Amino acid sequence: MPEKMTAMDTRTLLRRTLVTVGVMVGANVVVVGLLLFVAVVVVGHALAPPTADTDKSGGDGKLVPATNVHGAPPGAPPAKAPLLPRPVTK
Repeated sequence: MPEKMTAMDTRTLLRRTLVTVGVMVGANVVVVGLLLFVAVVVVGHALAPPTADTDKSGGDGKLVPATNVHGAPPGAPPAKAPLLPRPVTK
Protein backbone atom coordinates (compact mmCIF):
# COMPACT_ATOMS: atom_id res chain seq x y z
CA MET A 1 0.00 0.00 0.00
CA PRO A 2 1.21 3.50 -0.76
CA GLU A 3 2.26 5.61 2.12
CA LYS A 4 -0.01 8.35 3.31
CA MET A 5 1.27 11.81 2.48
CA THR A 6 0.30 14.67 4.67
CA ALA A 7 1.86 17.39 2.50
CA MET A 8 1.95 17.70 -1.30
CA ASP A 9 5.10 16.31 -2.85
CA THR A 10 7.03 19.08 -4.63
CA ARG A 11 8.00 16.90 -7.58
CA THR A 12 4.40 15.83 -8.15
CA LEU A 13 3.21 19.42 -8.05
CA LEU A 14 5.92 20.51 -10.49
CA ARG A 15 5.14 17.61 -12.81
CA ARG A 16 1.41 18.38 -12.79
CA THR A 17 2.13 22.07 -13.45
CA LEU A 18 4.40 21.28 -16.39
CA VAL A 19 1.87 18.86 -17.86
CA THR A 20 -0.87 21.46 -17.57
CA VAL A 21 1.32 24.13 -19.19
CA GLY A 22 2.21 21.70 -21.99
CA VAL A 23 -1.43 20.89 -22.66
CA MET A 24 -2.41 24.57 -22.71
CA VAL A 25 0.45 25.51 -25.05
CA GLY A 26 -0.35 22.57 -27.33
CA ALA A 27 -4.02 23.50 -27.49
CA ASN A 28 -3.13 27.10 -28.33
CA VAL A 29 -0.77 25.95 -31.08
CA VAL A 30 -3.55 23.85 -32.60
CA VAL A 31 -6.14 26.65 -32.46
CA VAL A 32 -3.81 29.36 -33.80
CA GLY A 33 -2.50 26.99 -36.48
CA LEU A 34 -6.04 26.20 -37.62
CA LEU A 35 -6.97 29.90 -37.76
CA LEU A 36 -3.78 30.70 -39.67
CA PHE A 37 -4.46 27.89 -42.14
CA VAL A 38 -8.01 29.13 -42.78
CA ALA A 39 -6.78 32.72 -43.24
CA VAL A 40 -4.07 31.64 -45.70
CA VAL A 41 -6.55 29.60 -47.74
CA VAL A 42 -9.10 32.43 -47.86
CA VAL A 43 -6.55 35.11 -48.79
CA GLY A 44 -4.84 32.82 -51.29
CA HIS A 45 -8.15 32.11 -52.97
CA ALA A 46 -9.08 35.80 -53.02
CA LEU A 47 -5.77 36.86 -54.58
CA ALA A 48 -5.44 34.00 -57.06
CA PRO A 49 -5.51 35.03 -60.72
CA PRO A 50 -8.71 34.08 -62.51
CA THR A 51 -8.66 30.87 -64.49
CA ALA A 52 -10.64 29.95 -67.59
CA ASP A 53 -13.23 28.24 -65.38
CA THR A 54 -13.76 31.20 -63.08
CA ASP A 55 -13.56 33.95 -65.74
CA LYS A 56 -17.00 34.00 -67.32
CA SER A 57 -16.91 37.65 -68.41
CA GLY A 58 -15.97 36.73 -71.96
CA GLY A 59 -13.50 39.60 -72.10
CA ASP A 60 -9.82 39.56 -72.84
CA GLY A 61 -8.92 39.56 -69.14
CA LYS A 62 -7.79 43.20 -69.03
CA LEU A 63 -8.90 45.38 -66.18
CA VAL A 64 -11.12 48.31 -67.00
CA PRO A 65 -10.58 51.36 -64.77
CA ALA A 66 -13.68 52.48 -62.95
CA THR A 67 -14.32 56.21 -62.72
CA ASN A 68 -16.24 57.89 -59.95
CA VAL A 69 -16.96 54.62 -58.18
CA HIS A 70 -17.61 56.19 -54.79
CA GLY A 71 -19.38 59.30 -56.01
CA ALA A 72 -18.12 62.81 -56.41
CA PRO A 73 -15.91 64.29 -53.70
CA PRO A 74 -17.54 66.77 -51.32
CA GLY A 75 -17.98 70.20 -52.87
CA ALA A 76 -17.67 68.95 -56.45
CA PRO A 77 -20.24 70.08 -59.02
CA PRO A 78 -23.02 67.58 -59.68
CA ALA A 79 -22.42 65.04 -62.41
CA LYS A 80 -24.04 65.60 -65.78
CA ALA A 81 -26.72 63.20 -66.88
CA PRO A 82 -25.55 60.78 -69.57
CA LEU A 83 -26.74 61.47 -73.08
CA LEU A 84 -29.39 58.97 -74.03
CA PRO A 85 -30.75 58.46 -77.51
CA ARG A 86 -34.24 59.81 -78.03
CA PRO A 87 -36.93 57.27 -78.67
CA VAL A 88 -38.04 57.04 -82.28
CA THR A 89 -41.64 58.15 -82.78
CA LYS A 90 -43.65 57.86 -85.98
